[in-house]
Amino acid sequence: MSDVHKRVITALERREPDRVPTLDMMLEYANIYEVLGKKPIPLGWFFENRYTSKALDFLAPGPLTPYFVDKSMEIFTYDRTAAAVRMGYDAAWVTHPPVWRYDDSRNMYDIFGRVYRTTFDGRGNLGTPMYTDGRITSPDAWRAWPKKDMLRLPEKYSRFYSRLQKDFGDRLFIFGTYIDGIFGYTWGSIGFERFVVAIRKEKEFLERMIAFYTDLYCMIIEAWADAGLPGVIYADDLAYRSGPMLNPRQFDSLYGDSLRRLTETAHRLGMKIVIHSCGNVYKLLDWFADCGFDGVHALEPTAGVELAEAKEMVGDRLCLLGNMDITHILVDASRDEVFEAVRRSIEAVGRGGGYVLAPTNSHHGMSVQRLRWMLEAVEEYGRYPLASGG
Repeated sequence: MSDVHKRVITALERREPDRVPTLDMMLEYANIYEVLGKKPIPLGWFFENRYTSKALDFLAPGPLTPYFVDKSMEIFTYDRTAAAVRMGYDAAWVTHPPVWRYDDSRNMYDIFGRVYRTTFDGRGNLGTPMYTDGRITSPDAWRAWPKKDMLRLPEKYSRFYSRLQKDFGDRLFIFGTYIDGIFGYTWGSIGFERFVVAIRKEKEFLERMIAFYTDLYCMIIEAWADAGLPGVIYADDLAYRSGPMLNPRQFDSLYGDSLRRLTETAHRLGMKIVIHSCGNVYKLLDWFADCGFDGVHALEPTAGVELAEAKEMVGDRLCLLGNMDITHILVDASRDEVFEAVRRSIEAVGRGGGYVLAPTNSHHGMSVQRLRWMLEAVEEYGRYPLASGG
């Protein structure tokens, strides 16, 4: 087992490693290619230019488009993993999404039935697509929805993550990450307002969808295990800044059995599994632990989540990951501010282990230089035994 694997596993088991581990969250073209010293292909320009966009409008629905989109995702994910190694992170959230399909240059959807608008980062690159609606309008629409591309995902993941693990796995603890979670798929494919109505009036319909996505996710975890990955990040945004999107009891009623099945599958295969949710998750932390997760990310400070309070609540049951601000500290803060933010985080929850320092999410405004300062600060403040008062 490599040093980075020992470091991350020790923290996830809520023990003190040699140093506080770090987790990479970079999912933006510009930052990744800056790290690698590569000149990015300005794909966004082709989508925004009025002449080339017309050509894309014509080609997008064609049968070859999914092949080229999936191949471009492979290149991006490989580069993103190489960038994490180049930066010197211990672990990386590695999302590989061969799921996009284009109606035209402005409108796209994923294989789960969720509709998006294309976005751009202002530097000629494609940005994270913006969700707009769902295409699953009824139980009949769900039955008729083509699921073959979803069912091919485990094979695609086994093949591609095997390559990543072979090339980078001795230098990086790779967390396999599906593009979203079971909650996100069920509400996103039908729209949130209709989802809320379906909870009351079409629960059997929701339960069929939840069962399908649970089975699929378990197969994907098996595929990641076959590829040799040591960990999973189950990403599913369950909260607003004000608190959970559903009553915690309702979450458990609809999704509790599914999440427990996911964690049991991962643990049976010898993998660690962490849950990611943006928003204020205080009221969900005990539930995350009850479901069997090893850790929780993102613990957003801008949503009012404080590390010390989270550790007091569940620090004996969950490893804490994240809490580094992506609105100022990792965007335009001074070096001293970045160092101080890292010092405060480690001082708040580092003692005794059980903390992995990371940004709360990815964002096109994040600065590579400030990420480097963050990693430098971890070297200064995160070595065990921690300094007195740290």
